[in-house]
Amino acid sequence: MSEIAERVGIRKASLYNYYDSKADLMVELLEQSLVDWQEACRSDFPAGMKVEERLVAYLRAALQFSRSHPQAVGIIRLAAGQIPGDLRDRVSAILDRHDEQWRETLTTLFAEAIERGEVEAAQPFELGLFWSVFVHGLLINQIFATQKSDAMLSNLQPLWRLFWRGLSGREPTTELAL
Repeated sequence: MSEIAERVGIRKASLYNYYDSKADLMVELLEQSLVDWQEACRSDFPAGMKVEERLVAYLRAALQFSRSHPQAVGIIRLAAGQIPGDLRDRVSAILDRHDEQWRETLTTLFAEAIERGEVEAAQPFELGLFWSVFVHGLLINQIFATQKSDAMLSNLQPLWRLFWRGLSGREPTTELAL
């Protein structure tokens, strides 16, 4: 709290006018980081485009957000794995709520794509899980292997090609370039 107060140019006690505790501040930072993530990534996830185009747009936005907002990614990462005790329950509820909303979005997206013949028939929920694992794997690689992330980013197109072929049974028509 002292460090935060110093950075924003106020006394530590003044922070408690806005937040009752460090836990409340953490919850607010997590909520705002998740909202920022959603706004940045889902704005590039417009309806009306083919699922392939939408997934590529989302992936570009997600990778760009993680590179340009390391503090938000750090807060989400911290919240997802390193918070003990009672705060963990509050954080888990927030993460679970956002995850459920995202899975509903993905399930709908993939159900529509299956109906249009854009991807091979499967369970839409499972396709959403497949997508989430693919994206999270790329993001974790980028976050934890920053000195190697350029190598990973330079291989995005082959990774995308493998993923899309597994999902749709055909070659991608949308290039994944950052």
